[in-house]
Amino acid sequence: MASRYGDDTTVDDLASGDRLSCLCACGNQTWPAWRKLPIEQQFTPLRNLRRKMVCKRCGARSPTLVIETMQGSGSNLVVDWVCPRGGDIYALRGRRGGP
Repeated sequence: MASRYGDDTTVDDLASGDRLSCLCACGNQTWPAWRKLPIEQQFTPLRNLRRKMVCKRCGARSPTLVIETMQGSGSNLVVDWVCPRGGDIYALRGRRGGP
């Protein structure tokens, strides 16, 4: 299945029901409240915004961004888009530790 999101995807492009999360190298995963961002940032491509993001657990910058979408009638979430491309989100989700 081809992704419906490209390199210029913004927060405003997310379809209803799709979920955007940030994964840090320390294993921390968050689901930010994107609609509370200033309007300018809502229309900035996510690949540019990720450079400014900071993990609240370890302080690292540039988390891996993941968009998951519902697939099928069982409401299964599947990964549709990852930035940077080729990011191993399953390895990041399995990490433990940090402060």
